[in-house]
Amino acid sequence: MGNLARSEEGTRPIWIHGVSVGEVKAAATLIESLHASMPDVELVISTTTSTGFEIAKLMYEGDRVIYYPVDFGPFPGRALDRINPSCILLVELEIWPNFLQAAARRSVPVAVINGRISDKSYRGYKTVLFFLPQLFWVEAYFVQDMVYRDRLLGLGIDPDKIALTGNMKYDSVHLAHPGHEPSELRHWLAPAGELILVAGSTHGEEDRKLAELLPGLAKGSDRGIRLVVTPRHPERSQAVIGELRALGVGARRWSEGMQASNPMAGDEVLVVDTIGHLETFYAACDIAFVGGSMVPHGGQNMIEPAAIGKPVVFGPHTSNFRKDVELLLAVDAVLQVRDWEELAATLARLLSDAEARKTLGERAVELIRKNQGATERTRLLLEPIFQKAGLLKASVV
Repeated sequence: MGNLARSEEGTRPIWIHGVSVGEVKAAATLIESLHASMPDVELVISTTTSTGFEIAKLMYEGDRVIYYPVDFGPFPGRALDRINPSCILLVELEIWPNFLQAAARRSVPVAVINGRISDKSYRGYKTVLFFLPQLFWVEAYFVQDMVYRDRLLGLGIDPDKIALTGNMKYDSVHLAHPGHEPSELRHWLAPAGELILVAGSTHGEEDRKLAELLPGLAKGSDRGIRLVVTPRHPERSQAVIGELRALGVGARRWSEGMQASNPMAGDEVLVVDTIGHLETFYAACDIAFVGGSMVPHGGQNMIEPAAIGKPVVFGPHTSNFRKDVELLLAVDAVLQVRDWEELAATLARLLSDAEARKTLGERAVELIRKNQGATERTRLLLEPIFQKAGLLKASVV
């Protein structure tokens, strides 16, 4: 933290922390709302992972983006002294005891927004609750649903500190608009009208397994199929390309601007190794497979492709997105498969049924539209904290 710049004299920024890509994106609409309602207040965005940092730099160009301090020794206090925040907003819930203790010593109010607490974290916190008084120092918990509210109550959090807001992630996605024109990317990927399967945020063997399914899927289609894989960690891209070529599959790396002069070969698989372009590829596809779900990882964000009206398929491992999956499955807006055999059959069926693809997309968009509004509820609930931090006058509340 030695190179962290100090805030300008007399400024008290709002510090917003999202551990990785999902949390950074989920905060987008709140950050936009704060800029609109308090344009003179600086926002500092922090994250823990390198991919989260890159996405934050892309999304919030006008804000200061930093890495979250190491939760050890003097580092949290040093970061707080240099940033001098008026308040701290933690997206979802990430408890770093030394950081919260340092914030409490400086009388900096902390709130959890878009709060969630996984079953694993809940069990862990229950085990060491005696050693985590910092949980009780948080000013407010604004949570996504009743399950997370009940888990906080089970940890002994004062019910007056907990409010149900819904999930801001639904506000941050771009909803599909009827009649939108195909993107230039789609024209490049499928110049002869091929169907496009985008595998987003893949992990482990998922890239290779999908490539192995491709010949069988192609036999059942008279239009041809394009496969695009976007590894969750871009640094895996070269290894993925190597695996695919070892299978005898033509694979190439994607980079910005390449579609202008480099047409795709008919049997090539495209491997995306850049950050911040997944949504663009989802927008160009006919079917979206969401990775991290056929391996025991817990799944990745299926709301992004669903919101833009794409038929979404994923595997059995979706514990990280439990509520999203429940909502989408309840209205038959997505398809969940149990294994690779069922995935192959499901993809083949969707590739041959345009009406089924359209219906899934329409149901998903409608569900997400109905679940929007968490950002405004959160902003209103934050006003007492902003007042306490000296950012709002009492008359505003």
